[in-house]
Amino acid sequence: MSEPRRPRRVDHHYLNDHAYVDSSRLGARIAIYDYQSPKIDLEYEVLNACAPVENLRILDVGSGNGRHGRALTRAGAHVLATDLSKGMLGGVDGVWARAQSDAEALPIATGSVDRVLAAHMLYHLPRPRNAIAEFARVLNSAGRLIVTSNTESHLIEARLLWGELLDDRGLDTTNSDLSLMNLELPTDRLLAEVQESFIDVDYRLLAGSITLSEPAALVSYAASTTAAMATNELGYDLLPAFGERIREHIVREGEYRLTTEVILVTAATKRTSIASN
Repeated sequence: MSEPRRPRRVDHHYLNDHAYVDSSRLGARIAIYDYQSPKIDLEYEVLNACAPVENLRILDVGSGNGRHGRALTRAGAHVLATDLSKGMLGGVDGVWARAQSDAEALPIATGSVDRVLAAHMLYHLPRPRNAIAEFARVLNSAGRLIVTSNTESHLIEARLLWGELLDDRGLDTTNSDLSLMNLELPTDRLLAEVQESFIDVDYRLLAGSITLSEPAALVSYAASTTAAMATNELGYDLLPAFGERIREHIVREGEYRLTTEVILVTAATKRTSIASN
């Protein structure tokens, strides 16, 4: 029996060859947070969760465009940035070292790092539990894991609107490839899987909102997603209708407001079964 098809957002070939061949799509999504209020400075929040960092060895897994690694390096840490995508790593500078690597099989010695950062990357993995166990393996006994991820409330207004457009065209609203945002790792499962490898687990919710006076930024965000690519392949370009619905809302209400919510998880004290590996 053949293995069931894996959603694109956790398929390594798709992520490397399309979604994250370089940082351009990621940059388009990050740009929408210029309109966020209160402004959540995620680099500061991550730095604070890792602190104190001077002279520490920090592994930035799934480093993306390297923004967190650079901030940690400026604060005095020795940062190794790893990413599955060679294209993404090519744009990372200002860190101690870079390495192309699968998060489930890190080329790092056991107990050799002080902090592991996994910022907005675990939901791209087919087996996040395995990666979290690998993070625990490479951390020393006093080490700490820091994870960030979007919650189910994040950008919910835009996601519901996109879902309405899918439904209007008879498309499968349960197909994760067509959903506007990656929801492969719900918050409760994320916390449960971190707790499988760590005893002391805590989290904070970082909430804000995005207020738009015209639709362009949100349309650009949508255009950068797997959802836009997947719907186009089915012969449906939803972006014009998406933009028009947002514009109508702005005319009616004076603005288009989106919920933003990120969970920041900190974990320490490896479980005995992990620590002995």
